[in-house]
Amino acid sequence: MARMDTQRASLFVGRWQPFHDGHKKLIETVLKKGKPVVVAIRDTEISHANPYSTRERWEMIQTALREYGALVKIVTIPDIDEICYGRDVGYGIRKIEMDADVEAISGTKARKTNPPTRPIIWLTGQSGAGKSTLAGLLKDKLGAIVLDGDEMRESVSLGAGFSREDREEHNLRVARLALVLSKQTPVVVSVIAPFEETRQKVDALIKPIWVYVKKDIPATAERPYEPPTHPHVIVDSDKHSPEENMLAVLAVPGVIAR
Repeated sequence: MARMDTQRASLFVGRWQPFHDGHKKLIETVLKKGKPVVVAIRDTEISHANPYSTRERWEMIQTALREYGALVKIVTIPDIDEICYGRDVGYGIRKIEMDADVEAISGTKARKTNPPTRPIIWLTGQSGAGKSTLAGLLKDKLGAIVLDGDEMRESVSLGAGFSREDREEHNLRVARLALVLSKQTPVVVSVIAPFEETRQKVDALIKPIWVYVKKDIPATAERPYEPPTHPHVIVDSDKHSPEENMLAVLAVPGVIAR
């Protein structure tokens, strides 16, 4: 493998939200000449426009450019808004022109031109409250895809534990998947999402329709739960049938058409 020399490397700075084929082709214009690169990830705050964590972007870049070995160095930098330089800095600045096909891959353009057009309905509530049953009814009624918490832990969150941090990361991964799927179909998320702080972060990402599936189940240290303060609708599994709860959800503005 070639030795990485950051003093003679080309620097690429970006959000990489996500790192896509256009980014790869851009960086490969340098790598294919055998010149090392430093890929700097701006540490952007997670939001609708920036849904991927720094770690996830790091892994995307590492996977995409793995064949170049030590020619690639990945670093994280603060979320800068400009790059300044003075005279005789000892390096050049150049713009790499890309053809129209590569420019069209831009994730930023895709987010602006293809916003979510289908509802995302998030059923939050304690384990055993009736979320899965309600999700099944909504799936049939809306023709929706259901993202079930247990199933998601066997796929997008495989290996995640149940610490507060792991639960939050699990919820955010499901939210990002729901965002992608919502461009094609309604999505029903049946995931506990026990913490209000995490639900606020989910809100910033995907702005779902929150359904609090309520049931008289005490929270415990092993199964914590903070009831949502302002859900779009509360359905009570102790007082109403699943079918009645489904009708209550369907009556929420935006569920049928968004």
